Amino acid sequence: MPGNWLTPTMSEPTDPNAEVEVEVTVETTVETEVVDVDGDGVVDAVTEVTTTLIDVDGDGVADIIERTSTTAYDVDGDGVPDIIESTTVTGADLDGDGTISDDEITVESTIAVSEDLLEEGDAPA
Repeated sequence: MPGNWLTPTMSEPTDPNAEVEVEVTVETTVETEVVDVDGDGVVDAVTEVTTTLIDVDGDGVADIIERTSTTAYDVDGDGVPDIIESTTVTGADLDGDGTISDDEITVESTIAVSEDLLEEGDAPA
């Protein structure tokens, strides 16, 4: 683990049974958008963005930020999602310098497609 990321700035207690009080603050927001592209009353796409801010050292500034964007698309108009894509970006101030730099960011993406949309022979066996 780099530096003193989770090490308290005060001297550590010498008693191995001593308790150290840590206050962690977590704030999560969720934004949802529903879209009917063609105006037929059937939802064509839903996007949900979840943002989580975590302050692990109690200074009021987020040390970890995670943002997940998930979108489901109904491309054939049957009211059931055919494609779902999700991307999660996580940044963590691992070195404790108060900023999240490029090497402290990870990105994960996933796409799921209904077998109904695949050409014959493209579907997994």
